[in-house]
Amino acid sequence: MKIFFLHGWQSTLGGLKPTYLKDNGHEVLNPALPDDDFDAAVRIAQAEFDQGKPDVVVGSSRGGAVAMNIDIGTTPLVLLCPAWKTWGTATTVKPNTIILHSRQDETVPFEDSLELLKNSGLPESALIEVGTEHRLADDESLEAMVEACFGACLPEWTDEQKGVLQQVWDGLCYSAAMRWITATKDSDWQVVHGTVFSGELEKRIEHAWCERGDLVVDLAMPVPARVIERE
Repeated sequence: MKIFFLHGWQSTLGGLKPTYLKDNGHEVLNPALPDDDFDAAVRIAQAEFDQGKPDVVVGSSRGGAVAMNIDIGTTPLVLLCPAWKTWGTATTVKPNTIILHSRQDETVPFEDSLELLKNSGLPESALIEVGTEHRLADDESLEAMVEACFGACLPEWTDEQKGVLQQVWDGLCYSAAMRWITATKDSDWQVVHGTVFSGELEKRIEHAWCERGDLVVDLAMPVPARVIERE
């Protein structure tokens, strides 16, 4: 997954959160945003977004406000303790948005995210309470960030489907593909058989995966790379 990460005010470029996303197998675009000029930060973010064409946008604190003030079209959005009442003019977000916030946030009140939820007409499930402070730097919060990126990109998928995506299926590609078909309960998904080149075995091997339109699910791949959208 290609993730466009917008850092907070006075945050270190390539800090804990974007590094965590990279360590989980994702490609991360992490532009440097000036602290002293919000309008310039928005312009930089917009240009980098347009060039990068990411799968999901993640905005942390002031970076969340930047994300709300650029045009990302239908790209899913994940906000981490967004400081939207301090910077920018946007007061709503679009439907495929997930917000993570700590009720103990000492910098941006949790109530701000409740207000943003109401302004935007989002369901209560779009606001996830996690962490014990503003930075959301604990393991639970970091894991929730990764899960939110996944959930924002695939909001229509059920918990059963997401569970299948997390399971270990080593050497069981056909069983995994059939299990996916069962979990989806969607006749549009098809099991595809073919041969692929195995770098480990250095030869082509029989393989099975699932396809629906431009979307491919290959449960034999590492977890972060199991969902592929053809361009």
